[in-house]
Amino acid sequence: MAHRATKGSGADYISALCFMTFGAALAIAALKMRVFNDSLLISPGLFPLILGGVFVLLGFFLLRSASKRGGRGQASRIVGTENLRAFAASPKVRKGMTLLLFIVLYVMALGHIPFLWASIAYLIVTFTYLKAMKLHWNVALAVAAAWAIAFAFSDLFRIPMP
Repeated sequence: MAHRATKGSGADYISALCFMTFGAALAIAALKMRVFNDSLLISPGLFPLILGGVFVLLGFFLLRSASKRGGRGQASRIVGTENLRAFAASPKVRKGMTLLLFIVLYVMALGHIPFLWASIAYLIVTFTYLKAMKLHWNVALAVAAAWAIAFAFSDLFRIPMP
């Protein structure tokens, strides 16, 4: 007997697939961890393995429930080309992707530029892009924040900075 699709079934279906994928990946990674005395029971991977199994099991139950409520059809509409195009064209998504690009470039720069200078540059670019303040305040806050973080970690906590 076909059931009428209920609201949220598509999201549940997609979430269930994500939970099951994450759980399986977690379980596989746990099985690759070092085993002591040939016993999985005293391995550091035991808890992640159990957790991964729980994610897969609960994801399966959610998937079954969502499928019964018409989730597969809703999920295919959610991830359909029309919705994906609208998602990609959204100004919020573009702004988020730009900020993510800034973060990636900042992390890549840390391998080549000292922490303080890379952080100052990253903060100035980000503040300016977000139109947070006037340029001179962007620079002042970026310098102060980057210096305070570098000082706190390197001098107070004695954690080496990249």
